[in-house]
Amino acid sequence: MHILRKILLLFLINISTAIQAQHPVFTKLSEKDGLPDVEFYDVLEDRKGFIWLAADKGLFRYDGKEFKNYSHPDKRGLSVFGLKLDKEGRVWCNNISGQFFYIENDTLQLFIDIKDQLKNELTSFYFYKENLVIHHFREVMIVDLKSKKQIKRIRDNDKTIFTFIANDSLFYTIENKKYVTTTGESFALNQVYKNLHTDLYNVSWKLFSFKDKRIFLAREDISKRGKIKGNTMVEEKKDNLIQIQLPNTMTDIPLINYYRYENLIWFATENGVFVCSYDNYKFTIRDHFFKGEKISKIIKDKNNNYWFTTLNNGIYIIPNIHLKEFKIDANNINVTAISKIAKDKIIFGTSEGTLEVFDTNTSERIRLEHNKKEKVFAITPVNKDKAVISLKGFTLLLDLKDFTHENISSKLFPGVKDFSVVAENKLLLACYNSALEVSFNHPKNKVIQLGNKRSYTAHYSSFNERRYIGYVDGIRAYDENLNEIKILNESKEIFTTDITETKDGTVWLSTFKKGIFGVRGDSIYINYNTNNGLLSNLTSKVEGDGDNLWIATNNGIQVFNTKTKKFKNLTRQDGINTYNISGIIPFKNKLFFSSNRGVFQVDKEKVFKEKENLSFYFTKVLVNDTIVKLKKHYKFNHNENKLEFNFHNNGFLSQENVQYAYKLSKGKEENKWNILDKNISQVTFNNLAPGSYIFDLKATALDDTNHEFLKTVRFTIALPFYKEWWFIFSIFVLFVSILWYRFYKRLENIKRKQEVALEKERLQKELVSTKLETLRSQMNPHFTFNALNSIQNLILKNDKQEAYNYLTKFSTLIRENLHLSTQDFVVFEQELSLINRYLELEKLRFKDSFVYHIIVGENVEEIKIPTMIIQPYVENAIKHGLLHKKSGVKKIRIEFSLEEGVLVSKIIDNGIGIERSKEIKEVNNIKRKSFSTKSIQERLSFLRDYYKTDIGVEYPEVEIGTTVIIKIPYLL
Repeated sequence: MHILRKILLLFLINISTAIQAQHPVFTKLSEKDGLPDVEFYDVLEDRKGFIWLAADKGLFRYDGKEFKNYSHPDKRGLSVFGLKLDKEGRVWCNNISGQFFYIENDTLQLFIDIKDQLKNELTSFYFYKENLVIHHFREVMIVDLKSKKQIKRIRDNDKTIFTFIANDSLFYTIENKKYVTTTGESFALNQVYKNLHTDLYNVSWKLFSFKDKRIFLAREDISKRGKIKGNTMVEEKKDNLIQIQLPNTMTDIPLINYYRYENLIWFATENGVFVCSYDNYKFTIRDHFFKGEKISKIIKDKNNNYWFTTLNNGIYIIPNIHLKEFKIDANNINVTAISKIAKDKIIFGTSEGTLEVFDTNTSERIRLEHNKKEKVFAITPVNKDKAVISLKGFTLLLDLKDFTHENISSKLFPGVKDFSVVAENKLLLACYNSALEVSFNHPKNKVIQLGNKRSYTAHYSSFNERRYIGYVDGIRAYDENLNEIKILNESKEIFTTDITETKDGTVWLSTFKKGIFGVRGDSIYINYNTNNGLLSNLTSKVEGDGDNLWIATNNGIQVFNTKTKKFKNLTRQDGINTYNISGIIPFKNKLFFSSNRGVFQVDKEKVFKEKENLSFYFTKVLVNDTIVKLKKHYKFNHNENKLEFNFHNNGFLSQENVQYAYKLSKGKEENKWNILDKNISQVTFNNLAPGSYIFDLKATALDDTNHEFLKTVRFTIALPFYKEWWFIFSIFVLFVSILWYRFYKRLENIKRKQEVALEKERLQKELVSTKLETLRSQMNPHFTFNALNSIQNLILKNDKQEAYNYLTKFSTLIRENLHLSTQDFVVFEQELSLINRYLELEKLRFKDSFVYHIIVGENVEEIKIPTMIIQPYVENAIKHGLLHKKSGVKKIRIEFSLEEGVLVSKIIDNGIGIERSKEIKEVNNIKRKSFSTKSIQERLSFLRDYYKTDIGVEYPEVEIGTTVIIKIPYLL
């Protein structure tokens, strides 16, 4: 029964065995992409990256986003053909009605119309030097591009003409087998090619070169139609033409065109595309795709995308010829697990439970039949003969020799999410409720439990003999003794989606939203995220490949070189049609990855293509929702303050590798860059304030942040007219004029009032001066009287010498007093000199019983003060205070200082005091008020009113003697 079961199982395997070719990943443009037609005759890329299409419905330009139609009012019919670029970069085309057009200033221009000469027959054309060469199978016309005049015309109503350019010369031949150059040189075809078969004499040829070889393709038999069947190709070798051997599948199908890419020759045929190598006069088919399609043209654009136009089924684009997909049943393409099970074989499983083995050398695929239609979670080999496969509810042990299988108890390994090989017959298992280490020695398996919680991923490192398990609550490592070690990032748990290892022993952790972490030992040493190279922080599968680390992210697949620290990226622009990656399997030169769209194969070196799609341009600028002409500098009115900039970079899926950012700076300010979301191609500014602005827009390549392209637009928004300087100035002038007009008459009145006020002030000053002068004149006799009394006393005492000295000093004092009495203000030193002379007289009078001190503060000597104010108070201090002092030395102290605009004089004596002096006056019945005190008070009152400041005399209370504080104004 066991043998019968194996035979039956092998039978089920064999009937599902198939060798299915892989196909490059492609995109088909359709109506939903705006494709305007399904019948295309030619395709061309211009210097700016626009794709031009010659279709049955006309001429179209594709920028990677939209199709634009070009027509001319005199154009007959819709269809156009023969797209070509001239040396100026202009796009040319023609139609079956004999009209030739070119694109200039984004419009279709008619160059020449020769309908009468061509009689509605389609021609081909090309450029030779400064000429347009128009070729029909029975006619050649040469037209000067500048003058549009026909230089030469060769026609034969019965015989075919063949032309080509070689060695910078234009050749043509007529059916008589004569080649003629533009210089008129003529020679026979069989004179050049001596072994040319007679059947090939009357054939229209097309010339192309490949690896320095000149190859001719026979287009049709002319004179003996039907003699040559199928395609005939010859290679020129010195003076001979050697016929080339074509594969049988290419012999009888029409070869529409041929191209040279990837050091191979690509044939566009009515049965798809044949990619062939060529050696020793023989073509060998390397690939055949788009079978059954009538391919009219193939081009490779500047971003290495391949474009295939068809005659009845639209356009196909292959973004990356080195990325291929397996043809899998469309209803069963969600591949959920993949594994390498031998040197050259892989096995993959789907969400429907399908299992297939693929031979990477022969492309043979074998489907493994089983009766469980459940999702496959994980696959890994146990040893060279066995592999274990985890499905949703059970586990299979697969025999790798005959692909038979047997069930393993689901109780032992419930819900396995991931496997990792520890050694032969020993695996780590990440299960829905635990993490296990299992030794597969069937039928008795040894199981060690590492953890008792849900786990997602497992990895064994042979470098440091650690077991790494990604649990629901973080990552744990286990040493050789199975001791648990927590691995944290900045004291926080790491939630992993996959674990792998590179050649240098670094263990890499893929995370839900933190990028990838590199672990060495038991700690994190590096974190890669979007700030230092990752396309997305949301990563899924990671796979070590020697020094390289393959990473599946939410925005593409990346490979990181651990030595160079460089990233390379594969995105939708490279043909990756999904980022939902379920597994990555690297081989030496190839790499396989699985996804929800099947299984894919890439050439690890050639798959990374160069891109040149950063040269964006502004498509339109709108001001207040109205399109304006594109310029580098704009000037707008104050109310033109809503601006919208639209931009685009040409190319298929050109947005996939570009990150746009902009900044708007006003004046000299420097703002930060604002990053735009993916697929956003416009920036709008509303309600901009008046001023000068600089709008910078840059595109940065995602796979090379040092590769940038920048464009700048400057614009100025004017102030409203009522804020312009000229308007403000005009209003100011008008306002001033009105004020001047209204108050002109008042100005004279004000002037008169000012003159009256000035005159009044002058009179008041004169009055004050007169009063002060009068007071001084009144004070002088009083002082003289006091001085004479002192002299009289000396004479009565018979002190003749002292009386003589006193008279001498008195006369000097009188002379100075007379001099000062004529001035309102005197220099302080002069007033101080007068006080000194007076005190010297009193010193002579009182002898040694009288002592005086004068103290002068800073800057006092530089001022001017009113005259004859301080001396009377000094005199009163001596007469009323010191004179009645019966015992002790009579002392007087005078201090001068400046305070807040006034001169402060302090006169301090140790006399009998104010109260005792009043008592003496009452006893002696003296009722007369001091004339000097009264006159000084009047002077100070005048000065106070005039200077409007704190001026006057104070008598503070003291215990001994009298203190007088006098505040008087001063001038500098």
